Amino acid sequence: MRSWIQQIHIYLSLLSLTSLVVFGLVGLHATFEPKFEDRPKAEARRWETAFATPKNLDDVELAERIRKAFGSALANPVAKQFLKRTAEGRLQVDFYEVNGLTRVVVFDDKLTFEQTRVPVLEYLNRIHATTTRAPVTDWRVRAWVWYNELAIWSLLGMTMTGILLWLTMRLSHRGALVAAVLGTAAFALIYWRLQ
Repeated sequence: MRSWIQQIHIYLSLLSLTSLVVFGLVGLHATFEPKFEDRPKAEARRWETAFATPKNLDDVELAERIRKAFGSALANPVAKQFLKRTAEGRLQVDFYEVNGLTRVVVFDDKLTFEQTRVPVLEYLNRIHATTTRAPVTDWRVRAWVWYNELAIWSLLGMTMTGILLWLTMRLSHRGALVAAVLGTAAFALIYWRLQ
């Protein structure tokens, strides 16, 4: 019985390893990252594309047509709060993605694009915070989200099998008993200090 629990414990830990590494990297990045206003601004890439703007579409329908025709696969359907007007009265559409922002300004005969990408660690920060409730359309991001969900459940299973392993262990292992008591005390102290 104990060997089966050990095998399950090991496989559950391997299943959640990638997710825990990403969480660790993101945590370190967030800890040492400068304030938002002190961060260096990324260089935007700009270009234009010919586009005959249909007159019979409202702003939301036009933004969706632009997203389907020119948007990245990672771009989600556009919400109304990301539709604005420039000082000249032209429609401006912001496509927020996990890997950056693409801003499109609509002219009568063309579209102008301004694309800003985020660094790798910021990308990992955004992707690790994406949950199953997010309206994700791209299959790659959805696959990561579902893997992340599975990894969290496997981490819970790993905790349960760890407790079972500890309960089935001979009590003569004083080192394990001391580690369990110290770990529980440290958790309780940290929890109490954060309240």
